[in-house]
Amino acid sequence: MNPTLYDILGVSEDATREEIRKAWREAADRFEPGEGGSTKQFRLFNEAAEVLLDPERRKAYDEQLASRAEKSAPRADDEKATSTVPTPPVPGAARAATPGGSGAAPGADPAEPATGGETGFRGWTVPWPVFAVLGVLTALAVGFAAYFLTQAQRAADYREALDRAPAAAESAASAVLSYDYKSLESDRDAAAKFLSGGYRSEYVDTFDKLVAESATETKATVEAEVLASSAMVGGEDRNPDRVPVLLFVNQTTTSTANEGESPVALNRVRFDMVQVDGTWLVNDITSY
Repeated sequence: MNPTLYDILGVSEDATREEIRKAWREAADRFEPGEGGSTKQFRLFNEAAEVLLDPERRKAYDEQLASRAEKSAPRADDEKATSTVPTPPVPGAARAATPGGSGAAPGADPAEPATGGETGFRGWTVPWPVFAVLGVLTALAVGFAAYFLTQAQRAADYREALDRAPAAAESAASAVLSYDYKSLESDRDAAAKFLSGGYRSEYVDTFDKLVAESATETKATVEAEVLASSAMVGGEDRNPDRVPVLLFVNQTTTSTANEGESPVALNRVRFDMVQVDGTWLVNDITSY
């Protein structure tokens, strides 16, 4: 039997949302790229949490599990109950039963339309309120259809965002987290192209005041290598234009402060990605 999403995170099917979130965080913390972990495992944890942390998707998944269990369980033969369905009257039958085949009262004009607030149709009479109710139901059906189509499109856009945002974050990380003391200004400007307008000024100010000064003094060169990335889940709004991405990055630093050595720092970084005019940009950076 294939493991369930609950099995992947190691929680019970009645686990609370906080228990699921804690299990996901612990699973992510245990992941070490290159030391027994894999990108596939990392994505598996995130995909499981994405479903189980969303109340609606978890409910649908639980119903799917229950249906699967019901189908696999042995069942006794079902007895088929029969019922008698009343046959609707055949238009014209009442007319045929009337002497002369007209179906109208003596002296009545067969072409005379039905009265009393009812609509006649070949022997049928339907009160006008019924037509009013049908109109309301039709309008509601159209409204619900439009709503669900909109939600379906938003869900499809969100799934696409979960695929595109991590790739954009990886491309940005190589530029934003790398620099050379010999080309600080050009490195800063190259990184700024991957940043949103709101975050760009903050990044440039921090780079000029902290990074550039220290890098110049120690003649530092930093090279960033992205090992793995994945969209972070658990958001409430599921906005297809905003996706946080978790990245595992190796940063190799060479400087006079390291006495000729090049130590490698294993970092975990969060990039808050936003989509601006069809392009994914970094809107904030958080180091763990």
